Amino acid sequence: MTDKHVFLSYIREDKDRVDELQGALEAAGLSVWRDTMDLWPGDDWELKIREAIKAGSLVFVGCFSTALDSRDVSYQHAELSVAAEEYRKRPVGTNWLMTVRFDECTVPPVDLGGGRRLNETIQRTDLFGAGYLPNLSRLVATIVRVVQGSIPPISSHVTAATASAKRVDQDNLSYSERVRMLIREPSAVLDFDEFMAELRTEQLTQLRDRERFPISATLTSSNSEIARDWVRRLGDYEAVAADAMEPLKLIAMYGRKEHELAATQTMRALGQEGVQPTGLNLYRYVHQYPALVLTYVAGLGAHVRQNYSMFNAMVSSALVNVQNVRQPIPYIAYSGGRNVNGDADWLGTVLAVADDKPTANALPTDDEIDAIQQQKIGLRLTPLSDHIFGLLQPLFADHYIHEQDFLQGFDETEVLFDAIAADSRKQGEYWGPNGGYGRYTWRHRHTDVPPEKLMLARLEASGDGWTPLMGGLFGGDPERARTAMEDVVETAARIRGSRW
Repeated sequence: MTDKHVFLSYIREDKDRVDELQGALEAAGLSVWRDTMDLWPGDDWELKIREAIKAGSLVFVGCFSTALDSRDVSYQHAELSVAAEEYRKRPVGTNWLMTVRFDECTVPPVDLGGGRRLNETIQRTDLFGAGYLPNLSRLVATIVRVVQGSIPPISSHVTAATASAKRVDQDNLSYSERVRMLIREPSAVLDFDEFMAELRTEQLTQLRDRERFPISATLTSSNSEIARDWVRRLGDYEAVAADAMEPLKLIAMYGRKEHELAATQTMRALGQEGVQPTGLNLYRYVHQYPALVLTYVAGLGAHVRQNYSMFNAMVSSALVNVQNVRQPIPYIAYSGGRNVNGDADWLGTVLAVADDKPTANALPTDDEIDAIQQQKIGLRLTPLSDHIFGLLQPLFADHYIHEQDFLQGFDETEVLFDAIAADSRKQGEYWGPNGGYGRYTWRHRHTDVPPEKLMLARLEASGDGWTPLMGGLFGGDPERARTAMEDVVETAARIRGSRW
């Protein structure tokens, strides 16, 4: 039995059709658990089934046909009972439980608790008739999304800005090449400083346009329209931030000591714009988003080249002043994926539902938003982190060789963000958000050694020689780093334990 798998529940009469379903799932890189393959002679059947459902399944798929109606006794009924017990423990609207019909049968009315029943609450997939192939493709894609996380469609803003940065001008130099030239040439520090001043001025000019990005306003629209406006506003912020992504990425990757001051000043200015002490909460909180995205760009860029001196300059040293806090703190300690939602955690799920739409820029309906607010649709765990992951993946396509490398890089960058925030709280008097809301928390909920534990182990093995410390993170102090990383490990474990 594998630790992570899709559990297929069925009866023997449907074996051939389940074989086809298993083949499609495994072709998509998913591990499948079936009693015919994963039970050995002498195994305690009931115990093994319970373990497979309760401990290891990322998705439980109940497969049904009219053949079940003719059977008075079936092991599948026992599997469904265990699945119902497990479903009751999970967040409302969780995608863990799915149903499949192989013909025009009746799905059993299994009690899922809270007035919910399997045949009424869980959306089914029909794998028969003319819709077989498209429905099979949609089912596999849905399961992959549940297992790997919701990856939003590629942002047109990011792809356009990246493509524009590669176009050559009259001097036969692309924008990216100009940035590289400014970084490479030691005598061009003055030109580099001017370039950074222009970059941040252009960003701030757009972000301070209060007609486009109001901070104070009176809400008169319905909740559904407010939610759609919030999603559209994120897109507008991305359009602004996209112009700065390519240069900041390159500076984080290749910048040297002489570039750190201008880089820090730029990230500080952008972060301070994200700290709005007055105004409508909804707008104040969402105004953090562009600086947060660019902080991710800087962190990922520094990580891919192990340029932790620039990571320190662009993330840890990007200090902002926050109301009622005596000393400046790193922007990443103030902001984060959870903060952009403000007081309305459900807004992140609206964004996730929009990302799941097959059509670009499609927005959730009134009914979908109402269902999210009422938690008839379960709230996503880390929707902003998932969204930023998908947003920035094309930006780093040429730098992280394999998708798995980007997955790991994103996880480790978020762990360092949380560690910097934890260290900030321990060094001062700021008791803001406790972090731990990066996608690495849920992605590794079934992993014995998640990324934060691996990174702590590397720190303990390397001591002063740990690469982030050598770059200046945590003041170069191994004890500070260890204390912060232990805080991240504890927080991640607590979050995983409370959610799953």
